[in-house]
Amino acid sequence: MNHLSKPSHCDFFSHLYIEESVKNEPLTCKIKEKFSDSKIIFIKHYKDVFNRPNQDFAIQSKSKNLILARREAPFLYEGSFYSDGFEYEHFFYTPSILGCLYDCDYCYLSGMYNSANSVFFVNTQDFFDAVLPYLHKPTLIAISYDTDTLAIESLSDHTKEWIEFAQKHPNLHLEIRTKSANFKAIKALHVSDQIVLAWTLSPQKIIELYEHKTPSLQRRLSTIKEAIDAGWRVRVCIDPVIYNEEFHELYPPLIEQLFATIEADKLFQLTLGSFRMSSVHLKKIKKLRRSDIAYYPYEVKENIVSYGKTIEQNILHVMLDKAMQYIEKERIRTWQLQ
Repeated sequence: MNHLSKPSHCDFFSHLYIEESVKNEPLTCKIKEKFSDSKIIFIKHYKDVFNRPNQDFAIQSKSKNLILARREAPFLYEGSFYSDGFEYEHFFYTPSILGCLYDCDYCYLSGMYNSANSVFFVNTQDFFDAVLPYLHKPTLIAISYDTDTLAIESLSDHTKEWIEFAQKHPNLHLEIRTKSANFKAIKALHVSDQIVLAWTLSPQKIIELYEHKTPSLQRRLSTIKEAIDAGWRVRVCIDPVIYNEEFHELYPPLIEQLFATIEADKLFQLTLGSFRMSSVHLKKIKKLRRSDIAYYPYEVKENIVSYGKTIEQNILHVMLDKAMQYIEKERIRTWQLQ
């Protein structure tokens, strides 16, 4: 299991690209103050920078920059087939931030975007307004599909604003998926059953090989415990499982570590799922030539790459058996191809 490149220190946001139309927006000014040493470059439209062809994603990952822009509709998208909608009739994700500070080799973002930089849309109220027509019924919004909002929280209180917005609307539920250890950024907020904080966990060896710039397993576990002890609903996601010859030595012990850290009866849910991705995104990731993950002999079914039925069933069988030693099956959710 050899990794093709070494992680390096990332000097974030040496440059800020700012659309002319938002240069005087309050949020733009607030972010500019935080990066007073960054070079400011004014642009007409974020796509002129973010969507520019022939960018080197791998090189940009070593020194990411930030683009401040105004989002035009659509502000919501239907939840992806690759994700669990938890039986909500309305399940959406919101692209309020594009791009992630972290640099995980298996992330679909590197196969979807030309740029490793991040786009922050400063017109947050427009996203809130787009949600309102759906709130006559219970609605789930995933706010961290295209980024890790807690990782970038110091920029603008983005996660905090979404949580406070949800607390004004009883039918609005949020899933905030993260690998961050930055729970302190929202710790002082009022706890709400409408919010699920969902931490992705991987064995430490997988983190070191493939999840560059992310917090260690121990830091994530400590943060999860802190959030649970503070009364938040926490979902732990061992998803995606990265399968290799060390699967049995890495992943069942991860579940043991989890429940050695937290009290099982206080965990809201555990989700389990193996690696899957659009074949189009994987093809693009292969061109980056950064990681052996891209070159595994996956099976392809209806334009989805996965480990195939036999391996996938083995992953879920092993992980379910181990997890059910600690919590009942009703609180475990699994993802698998049908």
